[in-house]
Amino acid sequence: MRSNSDNGCIPLLYVDDSTNDRLLFREAILLTKTPFALYEAESVESATRYFQFHRHNGEPKQYPRPELVLLDYNLGAHTGTEFLYWLRAMKKNTATPVVMFSGSAGQPFIDECYANGANHFLSKPNDLIRLKAIVRSLHLSFAILKRSGPLVVLPEYQPDPRGERCLDLCIV
Repeated sequence: MRSNSDNGCIPLLYVDDSTNDRLLFREAILLTKTPFALYEAESVESATRYFQFHRHNGEPKQYPRPELVLLDYNLGAHTGTEFLYWLRAMKKNTATPVVMFSGSAGQPFIDECYANGANHFLSKPNDLIRLKAIVRSLHLSFAILKRSGPLVVLPEYQPDPRGERCLDLCIV
């Protein structure tokens, strides 16, 4: 787990077992100059430890409560929905917005995510341009507008080139 300087930034926990995906997301935040303080977890276990450490004895500056969780579906031996189920079972984390962010965009995966408490589902883009649009959109939706409704996605976000539709999108 690592963090950018969080001087007035919005704490975002990104849970993904892919080092390359985490690196690309970190790069998108830097390139867009979006004020997220990025915290990373590479597994369900490390994401769970992050929340447990915060709850029991964590330093708020070291492990702040995330204002947004970006969660991959495929996490090695586990799924993101296993972590999501655990997170929602903890009463004080029921309001933490969780965006499932995955290359697995079939309807059964999406239904499982929503059934376990996901607020939104986005297909992972395969290019930096679309990822930067998603980063800006997350900032607009959760930091500026503080929305619980449809995710606001900026116009430069293009539909998934595979022809799959991302759910809960409201293009502005």
